[in-house]
Amino acid sequence: MTHYRLSEIAEIIGAQLWGEDGEVRGINALPLAKEDELSFVDSLKRLPQAQTTKAKALIAPMGFRQHLSGKTLLETRDVRVALAKVTRLFAREYLTFQGISPQAYVDPSAKIEEDVTIFPFVYVGKDVFLGRGVIIYPFCFIGDYCEIGEGTILYPHVVLYPRTIVGKRCILHGGVVLGADGFGFAQEAKSEGYKNLKIYHFGLTRIEDEVEIGANSTIDRATFGETLIGAGTKIDNLVQVGHNVNIGKECLLVSHTAIGGSVTLEDYVMLGGQVGVAPGSVLRRGCRVAAKSGVVGEVPEGAEVAGIPAISASVWRRAVKIFEKLPEILKDIRQIKDLYSKIADKL
Repeated sequence: MTHYRLSEIAEIIGAQLWGEDGEVRGINALPLAKEDELSFVDSLKRLPQAQTTKAKALIAPMGFRQHLSGKTLLETRDVRVALAKVTRLFAREYLTFQGISPQAYVDPSAKIEEDVTIFPFVYVGKDVFLGRGVIIYPFCFIGDYCEIGEGTILYPHVVLYPRTIVGKRCILHGGVVLGADGFGFAQEAKSEGYKNLKIYHFGLTRIEDEVEIGANSTIDRATFGETLIGAGTKIDNLVQVGHNVNIGKECLLVSHTAIGGSVTLEDYVMLGGQVGVAPGSVLRRGCRVAAKSGVVGEVPEGAEVAGIPAISASVWRRAVKIFEKLPEILKDIRQIKDLYSKIADKL
């Protein structure tokens, strides 16, 4: 079992240790933590739970020792960032199988490095490359000429269409599909209406290092060239990314987001849940889009937008307040019109 001294963890997360040093073997929520585990408190509202927890020590904001006397604390400027780093220390993959199962199909031409695990009922196609430490769970399909970088994990039912490239230390959750054709059709006029003609796709999908893609999300191949997901980007469950989309590094895409073809997201862009982005739109570096918004055109660098179509978030918030009052405003307008009509009749 993995264990760390509190002083080691403090150094890793950049925290100040107050209290006794000692070993912890995991991290848990305040009410669930055991005596050999670490927990965390991120607000004054959770102080009652923090006082009664069994945890050996707590990650806490700076200055919290005045509220939690008698507790061993690791004080840090950002509890959530510290928590992320600690969870990584204790994360582990529970492998019930190691090696390459004889019940998997692996094409003889595939190049497989050391410590790769391929579970039963996996298909690995021609000239596939699997880097060191890759783990592929049951019922995954790896098409011809795919590449998967070192330490990447594919959970069950992941599908990689041929020539898909996935970088190092990525996580693809169950049901992810990479490299399917984009939604491209031409409409040929007919006497009775029109016929939809498929535009075939010749490009590929490229996923850079340390990308995580949530369950049942889909990323389409390019018509020509590449659909690209930049390093460190995190994609939630049930997200659709269209053909020829270019997403920069360290972006965040929340569930139910749908991105049309040929969209560009520069680095550090954040999209809330159920955001729609129209084909060809450009979202500049560091911009943020509120949930349920519809983006058309260009969003400036660092901007925060909301609504359909998306406008400045501050303007949208004021507009929403006005929207709530529209029935009263309409009533006032009608009264003003009636009064004006009466005055006009007397003139």
